Amino acid sequence: MKTVHIQLTARDPLVSRDGRPFGLNQGQRMRGLPWLLPSVVAGSLRTALVKGDPQLDFSNDMPQRLLALSVAGVFPVVGKQIYLPVPADAVAEPSEDGRGIKTVHRVKPQEVANGGCDFPYNAALQPVMLDIEQSKSDFKPAAIPAWWPVSEFAKWMTCKKIDLSCHFLNHPNQETRDHVCIESATGAAEESKLFATTGLALSSLPRYRTNHFIGVAEKRDNEAIQLAVRVRSNQDDFDHLDQMNLWHPLGGERRMALWQSMSQDTHWACPEEVQQSLTNAVNVRMAIVTPAVFGSGWKPGWLNDQLEGTPPGSNTLLKLVAVCNGRWKAISGWSLQKINHRGTLDSNGQPGPKPIRRMVPAGSVYFFKTIGGNAGSLAARWLEPVSDDPQESRDGFGLAAWGTW
Repeated sequence: MKTVHIQLTARDPLVSRDGRPFGLNQGQRMRGLPWLLPSVVAGSLRTALVKGDPQLDFSNDMPQRLLALSVAGVFPVVGKQIYLPVPADAVAEPSEDGRGIKTVHRVKPQEVANGGCDFPYNAALQPVMLDIEQSKSDFKPAAIPAWWPVSEFAKWMTCKKIDLSCHFLNHPNQETRDHVCIESATGAAEESKLFATTGLALSSLPRYRTNHFIGVAEKRDNEAIQLAVRVRSNQDDFDHLDQMNLWHPLGGERRMALWQSMSQDTHWACPEEVQQSLTNAVNVRMAIVTPAVFGSGWKPGWLNDQLEGTPPGSNTLLKLVAVCNGRWKAISGWSLQKINHRGTLDSNGQPGPKPIRRMVPAGSVYFFKTIGGNAGSLAARWLEPVSDDPQESRDGFGLAAWGTW
C-alpha cells in the first residue's frame, strides 16, 4: 500500500453545496456548507488523477480502480500543524466582560441515580454534562474556535488544559457572488436569469483572538492556510500519484485549486502524548473529525446491541458509555455509475441520484470503557476511518481521533 500526501492551495472561493434545490425553476440561490465534505474532495481527486495522465480515461474498469483509492481529508494546515474540528465535549464559559473565554469546561458522562438518556436498543447510556462543581457557575456557553491545532487537540484528548493564546482558527469566510446572463444583442440582463452562489474562502481562515468579541474576526486578521489530503493506493496503481502538480477544480462551479504531492508529511501522525495516555487506559474517548456514516444512524455498526465491539483495524474491545453529538446531517449526490432504485451498483441500472444518508457531524464524541485488549493499539488508528461501509471509509467519512477521559 502506497501513501501519498497532497497539499491543496485554493485559488478561488470553493463551492460545497447543501441539499436544497438549485437550478432552473428550483431556486436561484446556491447555499453552501461550512466546510467541504470528504466525498467532494475524494471525487475531485479521482477525476484529477485521470485527467492528469493523457494515457488514462474513464473506460473499462477505471471507475472501480478509482473507487479503490482511500482518500482522507480535507484539513487546514498552518506551518507544520494540521488543524482538527472542535470536539463537542468542549463547553466555553465566557469571561465577565463577554469579550473572551474564561475557561473551557470538559463535559463527561455523569452517573444519575434516577435518569439517563433514552436511546434506542434499551441502552443505559449516561448523560454527558457538566459536573456539580462546574454547573455552579450559571452561564450561557460562548462561541468556541472552530479549528484547533493538533498540539492543543492532543492536550484535550489527554485531559490536559488547553492554551487559548495559541493560534486557533474560526470558520472560513463565506463569499456570495451574484450571476446574471447578458443578452449579446442588447447588452442587458435576460429576464429571470439571475442567481447567486456561496463559496468558502479557503486560502486563509480567520484567527481566533481572546481579546476580540466572541465569533468576530477582522478580515485582515486571517491566517494563510493550505489544505491537507491523504491518499492510499496499491503500489502498482496510479504511478503518477506521487508526482501530482496540476490545477484542477474542487467542488462546484469549477472553482480552481492547485494539487501538489508532498515528499513526506508528519501532520497525520498520532501525537506522542496521546500514544502514552492510551496505553492500558480504561476510559477511552473517540472524536469524529470528519462526518461519519453509520448504518444505524448515530451508532457505529461495529457495536452490538449491548453496545460492545471492536473498532475497525483494532483488537481493543470497547463498551459504549455515552455519546455527545450534534444533529444529523443529510448527504446525497449524483452517481455517474449505473445504480438501481436502492442506490447500489447495478449493470442494468442507470446513473442517477444516490440515496440520502444521515451523517454524524464532525466533532461528535463517543465515550467508551475498555473491556478487553489494550487501548494502546488505538494509537495506530489515529485519523483512520470508523464508518461502517468500506466505500464510505475509502471516501474519507468517519476519520477518528482517540484519547482518554
